[in-house]
Amino acid sequence: MSTVFLGACSSVKDYNYAITEKKHRAEALKQDVDLSYQILKEGHPGLYWYISKKALDDKFDSLKKAIDEPLTTAQFYQKLSPVIAAIRCGHTALRYPSVIEKDKHERERIKNKIYPLQQFTYAVVDDKLIVINNKSKDKTIKTGTEILEIDGLAPKEIFNIISTGFSYDGFNSQSRNKRIERSFPQLYKIYFSEQDSLYIKFKKDSVVTSSYISFYDKKKAEELKKKTDTGKTIEKAATKKIPGSIKYRGKKVNDEYQLDFRFLDQEKQIAYLKIKSFSVPTANFPLFYKQCFDSIALSRTKNLVIDIRNNPGGTLSASLALFAYLTDKDFVYLDKPINNGHFSANKYGNGLQKLTYYLTGLNDDSRLYEDDQGNFFSFMKGYSPQKAQKNNYKGKVYVLINEFSFSASSLLSANLKAINRATFVGTETGGGANQCTAGRIPIVTLKNSKLGLRFGLNRMAPVYQQKEVGRGVFPDVEIQSDLKDRISNYDRELQWVLTDIKEKNNVRK
Repeated sequence: MSTVFLGACSSVKDYNYAITEKKHRAEALKQDVDLSYQILKEGHPGLYWYISKKALDDKFDSLKKAIDEPLTTAQFYQKLSPVIAAIRCGHTALRYPSVIEKDKHERERIKNKIYPLQQFTYAVVDDKLIVINNKSKDKTIKTGTEILEIDGLAPKEIFNIISTGFSYDGFNSQSRNKRIERSFPQLYKIYFSEQDSLYIKFKKDSVVTSSYISFYDKKKAEELKKKTDTGKTIEKAATKKIPGSIKYRGKKVNDEYQLDFRFLDQEKQIAYLKIKSFSVPTANFPLFYKQCFDSIALSRTKNLVIDIRNNPGGTLSASLALFAYLTDKDFVYLDKPINNGHFSANKYGNGLQKLTYYLTGLNDDSRLYEDDQGNFFSFMKGYSPQKAQKNNYKGKVYVLINEFSFSASSLLSANLKAINRATFVGTETGGGANQCTAGRIPIVTLKNSKLGLRFGLNRMAPVYQQKEVGRGVFPDVEIQSDLKDRISNYDRELQWVLTDIKEKNNVRK
């Protein structure tokens, strides 16, 4: 259900108008409020984990009373998203719809149009917005430059506005800054609209400057670079890069591999396994893991560092497959994946989808079961006993985690923590240690505003539960790189691990 369905819109033009300029009637938006709550009550397995039914009822009722005039889709999003966020479920959120371009040339134009805020990558520290990478034409903007204002607004004011709809797992909201860093241009667009040019005030070493940052055409810029940089292009071609020995890790995303493996020392006693996501469509996780752990076994490596910082999750199978290399016993990875039973997103779709809904017996999940207590659940691989890998690793394990370790990466951490298998270094995971909602994750389009309501249909939980309710997996050693570290590319967490390994080796000697 991740597809945008046009429903009653007679054309793409009508649809685009509905999500950009049209002011929807107050009554129509109230219908969407009721519809969103109805959908969640039907399909969400943990709606009242962290908020009482009465409190959530009151929030939806208050929102309906507050809508007393027509609103655009963006304005409605700003009002509904905080109510959805009150559920405190990281997988439950509103998706803002995208404009659909039928014309090929227009699609190409938008694809290559780099808007002002897309020309930087950011760090958010103490409500300050810091430039980490500058891809704009103004090369005077250096790494570490602070952005003081954007069109007259201070970043702190902007952050307070755009973060109101953030959904967290339980009571841990430490991922706020990371979310802003990763999605700042997209969030700004929803709340303040996307502009071709922005007036930005900068500060570097006590010197304050101002500049208009305008969009540029990525394709034209690349063509111009090729014309003016011919010598360098020839030089690169002459020094062809030799492919690395690591296979099965898929294609690069933003010029970086999502899966990486290497040894950090010449003796190959410290292996480093980095997984930025457990969902990489072009990768083969089982073969990637096999190659990594075969190399570790061959080298008789004593220390393994697993880096799942900023890993938002992914597939259950990819997370489980890694755990199987880190234990020497049979294991159960997942508690019973309870759900509400018989929920179908097709029920809320267009005519064809509704027909499918009725033809499939009002349910689009053929793997639905019912236990002796009348609870519905979906059978998933980790729910049944699993075998450890034959060449499982028995050495020392360190796991690097942070506030943007979510979902499948939190599940892996919780299972490793439960069997005391690793030393965790970093900050508390953003994903819940005891549970989250995931499995199948439909996106249902609201009838009038066209906002997408996204949520998980199953309770996903490790067998072992920690005492702290609504919190993530806590590190054994709490440490985090600061802004100076990030600017100088100094990895404080990894350096702590390397120092710890060195000290332990010296003690043994």
